[in-house]
Amino acid sequence: MNARLVLGLVRHETVSFFRAPIAAVFTLALPLMMMVILGASVGNAVIEDRSGVRVMQFVIPVLAVFGIAQACFGTLAIHLADLRDRGYLKRLRGTPVPAWAVISGLAGATLVVSMVTVVLLLGTGMIFYDLRLVGRTLPALVLSLLVGAGCFAALGFALAAVVRGAAVQMVGTGLLLALAFISDIFLPNAPLPRWLDVIGWIFPLRHFANAVGDGLNPFLPGTGFYGDHLAVLAVWGIAGVAVALWRFQWERPPERVATASPAARPVRPAGPDRPGRVARPEPPTGRPTPGRLVRGQVAHALSRLRRDPATAFFTAILPVLILVLISLVFGDVRTQGVRLAQFMIASMITYVIGIAGYVNLAETISTDKDRGIVKRLAGTPLPRWAYYTGAATTGLCVTLAAAVALVAVAVLGFGAEVRPGMLPGALVAILLGFACFSVLGALVSTLVSKGATANAVTLSSFLLLAFVSEVFVVGGTLPAGLRAVGDLFPVKHTALALLAALDPAGRPWPWTDLAVLAGWTVAGVLAIAAVTRWRSATR
Repeated sequence: MNARLVLGLVRHETVSFFRAPIAAVFTLALPLMMMVILGASVGNAVIEDRSGVRVMQFVIPVLAVFGIAQACFGTLAIHLADLRDRGYLKRLRGTPVPAWAVISGLAGATLVVSMVTVVLLLGTGMIFYDLRLVGRTLPALVLSLLVGAGCFAALGFALAAVVRGAAVQMVGTGLLLALAFISDIFLPNAPLPRWLDVIGWIFPLRHFANAVGDGLNPFLPGTGFYGDHLAVLAVWGIAGVAVALWRFQWERPPERVATASPAARPVRPAGPDRPGRVARPEPPTGRPTPGRLVRGQVAHALSRLRRDPATAFFTAILPVLILVLISLVFGDVRTQGVRLAQFMIASMITYVIGIAGYVNLAETISTDKDRGIVKRLAGTPLPRWAYYTGAATTGLCVTLAAAVALVAVAVLGFGAEVRPGMLPGALVAILLGFACFSVLGALVSTLVSKGATANAVTLSSFLLLAFVSEVFVVGGTLPAGLRAVGDLFPVKHTALALLAALDPAGRPWPWTDLAVLAGWTVAGVLAIAAVTRWRSATR
């Protein structure tokens, strides 16, 4: 009876997952598309003529590991947070179904999805990239996949236990991306600095990647069982279970609202001010000016961002860490005609523009719509334009602050050159690029009503376009077809406009790139207007 109950819950959660196309695309299609991009970039040449082993024999395993980690860690934590926020877990807790069965059903469905991801990647690799399974290591490979999936599922429960709401998606994806750079996934066998190499070995992702990669390495002897990697995965899994048992909540935590008690509020004595005391300025009365409305919305959005350190980390701190990591690993090489640190300033500012103007804005507006906040604005004196302008202005402030930090780190730490004469051109590229991405983010929020869905759509599309637009260093030259795809979208043109402004040797003014950004901006505004008119007409 208990086994049938758990299997029923596993089946229900698995079917629910595949009925949500956004989650399926983000979990299954993203690693598959990354495999295609990396395969096109690094090629699939034969490494050894005698055995016929190809390059992708060593690329596909680590991408399978990334797919499992994304499914078991990121997607599971997001799903748990969504079920808790919608009250599903609370209602389920009030039924005769035991708690352990609910947890087992969720974990079992996650393992099923992760195994589907592995089969999809390995099957695609065997058909199109001549990937070969090694028979003598196959049992060890299966064991490594199961232990790794269980480890990251436990960590997914732990993440959902300590992080609330929509921040789970940012934290999960941000941690995976940061660790992927130092865990032999995005930069396999890269010569990391000693201290960064040690950090990479502390976390479980690198052990998982090496255990699976060695299990598919035909040149290694033995059966493929590596007790050290499996032991580290088991320890992290046990730690994840402990944190989940300690902090997991079935109900959404109450919002913390700071209020002052009447006794704590200062009371101004009646009567005239005493001599020598400076009178407090009276609060402004009458209809607020447009500037005051926008400043109020910006202040509110900034306070909201301060309460969400995960979003701030993913938006502003992670790109600085990526700049430092890539510059340390590859040294003072040249790419696209400039020093690597110079190139990384342009690419990471592009990343910040996309995350702040496209991903965060779409998620914020969609979440507020889902909670009824935007609808309730109609019953207040606050106009809609002030709300949207305040949200976009906050993203622009974050972008400019992150750009200053990136320039400072690149100049002081890695010898990049940024002269005052470069700043006007860079500022124009940032402003036009941010306007373009904020309009596209607003368009997504017009089409999508849930914050988690908007985040999945924008984050997955932006990351894929960042790879085909060569914002991220992938270790090779993209083929002409993928470069042509990047030419169609604004990510690449934002990076090229910034690179033209920041090139110490000087480049012509990037009229073409700025024109593409302006075109996407106008197209986004027209699309928003068309969707709004259509919805008004069909009501």
